[in-house]
Amino acid sequence: MILIAESGGTKTNWCAVSGSEETGIVPTIGLNPNFVSKETILEVVLLEVLPALNNPTVDVVWFYGAGCAGEDMLIKVADAINSALTGVKVNVHSDLTGAARGLLGNRAGYICMIGTGSNSGYYDGKNITANIPPLGFILGDEGSGAALGKKLIADFLRGIMPLGLADEFRAIYGAEKDEIVSNVYRGVFPSRYIGGFVKFLKDHIGESYCRELVETSFGEFVHRNLKLYHSPPDTGIAVTGSVAWHFRDILEEVFNKNGFVISSVSQGPIEGLIRYHKENL
Repeated sequence: MILIAESGGTKTNWCAVSGSEETGIVPTIGLNPNFVSKETILEVVLLEVLPALNNPTVDVVWFYGAGCAGEDMLIKVADAINSALTGVKVNVHSDLTGAARGLLGNRAGYICMIGTGSNSGYYDGKNITANIPPLGFILGDEGSGAALGKKLIADFLRGIMPLGLADEFRAIYGAEKDEIVSNVYRGVFPSRYIGGFVKFLKDHIGESYCRELVETSFGEFVHRNLKLYHSPPDTGIAVTGSVAWHFRDILEEVFNKNGFVISSVSQGPIEGLIRYHKENL
């Protein structure tokens, strides 16, 4: 039996697959190895995932995760899972590879992820062969929930947000400056915290301020990522991620304006990954 994990900045989806059979999808916290310990990964697998899946007999694990770049992070995740599932073959890949396999299968093409963080790349049908470094929410991650939340919070604290919206924001979140700054700079999961404010944008997307903020951030994603690939005009791009999904109409407008076409958009790649691994057992 194969155990598949698709882990983003906020949530990890798990599913066990064997031939034509599959379990339900079990959600747990995001397991970015840059922010969680090996012990946390082990505990999630042992205490949450395996019991929820009725303790399947696992032969192979395919883990696709945010932060799974560089040998140290790959080994950290693999070792944690092997501690829970002794003797099992563990394959660890980036969340971008997971998105590509989930949305494109064995077809070549461009892939974008726009969720809590953001990323993009060219997929040759097997692996990511070109990637503009996303650089994380401090230096990059344009268009992502963290990037949107960061702009929103800064505008609120500096008095740039329109007064009526600022009053609503304060009523919902309290939004004391010291508390926000503490969570951003000293919190355990700062990008997840910042990205949580995107709900306010979604609920008020009819306001011109909110729409323009989203449009601007998506434009930055295009100019600072997609255009650096120098792809042909009208290139089709598969897109996944919660932010892309909830603001897909605006995303499509921004992409079209810049000469890109969204070939497909999904909230997450887990269903496609299940299909991919069934077809490639």
